[in-house]
Amino acid sequence: MMEKQDKMRLMKPRSYRMVLAKGFILYLENFRRLFKASWITAIVFALCNGALGTLTAIQLPELTTTLMQQTANDLPFTPELSRFYLTTAGLIFVLTLLSIAAQSLASGTILNKFKEHKETGAISVPTSWLKPSFALTGRTVKGVFMTLGVILVPVLLVVLLVVGLEKLMPETAASHATTFGATCTVLVGCILLLSLPLMYVLMKYILEAPCRFWKMLRSSYVKGLRHWGLIFPVFFISCLITGLIVLVVTLPSQILHLANQQAYMGQLIGDELGMPSYITLLTFFTVTACSLLAFYVSQLSMTHFYYLYGSIEARTQEEQDTEN
Repeated sequence: MMEKQDKMRLMKPRSYRMVLAKGFILYLENFRRLFKASWITAIVFALCNGALGTLTAIQLPELTTTLMQQTANDLPFTPELSRFYLTTAGLIFVLTLLSIAAQSLASGTILNKFKEHKETGAISVPTSWLKPSFALTGRTVKGVFMTLGVILVPVLLVVLLVVGLEKLMPETAASHATTFGATCTVLVGCILLLSLPLMYVLMKYILEAPCRFWKMLRSSYVKGLRHWGLIFPVFFISCLITGLIVLVVTLPSQILHLANQQAYMGQLIGDELGMPSYITLLTFFTVTACSLLAFYVSQLSMTHFYYLYGSIEARTQEEQDTEN
């Protein structure tokens, strides 16, 4: 037992292969305990995402086809149509924020168990199916939004810069549209690649409470950047595996999105909508169920980032011991 705990302990320098392997083992061996600790908050996330998915599945195809009709027939935008666009866009934005917050909340209940594993080397069975621990949930929500802010600010600045150059130099932008688009894509890609160490920063912020995000951001980011060669393969392989599984489990909701899109596109050539009256309810339940499954699949990546954090911490400690 002690030998097994030593193999699974967090603070140990590992290669990216071992980080991925230990993450798989930890998640699969403790899935029932993690599920018992998080199922209530996971359902809250699934309901929020179900509402968001239903709105986008029903409204976005209608918005797209209406816009195409307006453009094709050169029709002006009426106040009613403008309000429809703004209302739908506002609802999608609010539901997106709620979905991100709810997913962070649910992940926080799982991170509570990871923190227990960090401190004791084991994950205990929750005392009740109806009493999830909320110790780290608020911190997780706050950390996720602050991390997203750090990533989105430079991305928005690049987009605004490119748009500004297009406005200031319209003739040059028109003749070099491909170059402008490619430059913007490359810059945004570089920002996203340089943002990978923030996964380590976020995990450190959550698991080492209490500490302040902005106070530890610079030093932790630099530390993570030094280990970018470890972070990238873990992030890429983990997201590739979970992404493919999520793609499979969310296939029913994707089919409904496509069916709605095709139905509204058919209206452009004079066909009837042809969707049953219960399509909204069916879409909601389907997206909610798929979101619940997708959430637990995505948490596999969380275990990889958890061991990634432990490996970087252990490597940093070894380097400090060597220097001393």
